Amino acid sequence: MMDEIHKGTSPLRIFLCHSSGDKPEVRNLYQRLSSDGFDPWLDEENILGGQKWEFEIAKAVKNSDVVIVCLSHKAINKSGYVQKEIKFALDKADEQPEDTVSLIPLKLEECNVPERLRHLHWIDFFEEKGYERLTISLQKCAETITSGIDSESNLIQRHEEVIYVEEIETFINTIDMEFVLIQPGDFDMGSPANETGRQDNEGPVHHVTISEAFYLSKYEVTQKQWHEVMGDNPSHFKGDDLPVENVSWNDVQEFIKKFNKKENTHKYRLPSEAEWEYAARAGTTTRYSFGDKYSKLEEYAWYIKNSGDKTHPVGKKGANPWGLYDVHGNIWEWVQDEWHGKYDGAPADGSAWEDGVDVIRVILGGSWFSGARACRSANRNCSAPGDRYHYLGFRLFQEV
Repeated sequence: MMDEIHKGTSPLRIFLCHSSGDKPEVRNLYQRLSSDGFDPWLDEENILGGQKWEFEIAKAVKNSDVVIVCLSHKAINKSGYVQKEIKFALDKADEQPEDTVSLIPLKLEECNVPERLRHLHWIDFFEEKGYERLTISLQKCAETITSGIDSESNLIQRHEEVIYVEEIETFINTIDMEFVLIQPGDFDMGSPANETGRQDNEGPVHHVTISEAFYLSKYEVTQKQWHEVMGDNPSHFKGDDLPVENVSWNDVQEFIKKFNKKENTHKYRLPSEAEWEYAARAGTTTRYSFGDKYSKLEEYAWYIKNSGDKTHPVGKKGANPWGLYDVHGNIWEWVQDEWHGKYDGAPADGSAWEDGVDVIRVILGGSWFSGARACRSANRNCSAPGDRYHYLGFRLFQEV
């Protein structure tokens, strides 16, 4: 059977997502899959000395055909990188047609399945025919790839007209940072229960009123602009027109403090989460500011499929209807808010929500190695305020 599947095709690439505590059993699974003609990826076998393991893991998930999430008490009860691997895998699965097998929960022992994976049928690997059932699922995945199914055919589309503002009011400050005037209005924040790729922390949907106009930087803050204020460039990817990254929330607050002093004002700050989503959506209610079809995402975003594993100069993709660039992809963007797991009790006036987990701040927009799911307008994530990553930067808010 394996010979028939692989004849004339490349071996199925499999990423093994697992806890380090399950390494012996996962290592055995790796060997069995290799012997049966598959191409499994395991960190200890595939990461070379000197390589950055976090980057290599994200890239391996991106390049895999299917991700096997190995579940055990150790895996589901431990915070850390295994949880990030699961998120990477969910983002990747969101890009596939609904009948495509691209993520398989595999229970190594009797344990609870995490809520975000319960919509998928899992396999009890510890049962007598567990491995046989796993290979049947892998065969299904291989057959889907070779059949060339149109990845757009099973998406539920919401055909909504996108209205573009005819005249966008902008201004440029002393360090060539261009701002777009965002008019007041109201919107429904979060993602509806039936949105493809939705996560529980994106709801409940709640109505927010933005009562005053504000300015938001047209592009993500660049390395040149950061250098003019701070005198350094902490970014991993270097280039004046590239977005500044590798800056923490605390670093950004210091930037804002110095820039306000330089400009003799107090009007610059980070946007709130609500202000950011309101501006990013630009009057739309679809998954993205341009509609629902992720097949169009490459026209508007640098993300895992087209980024080449790096950031790109700001403003090279399409703008949203209100003239903002890179609200989808390129880099995650810090906002002011502290993290809350759901929107219950969220402010209705668009202000920053700061009575949550003070050691975690909200980040939005997705990045160059995010999947299509993470680039949605409603998607949200979080990071500690001292974290610095080469996929994390910001854009600036200014009061009118």
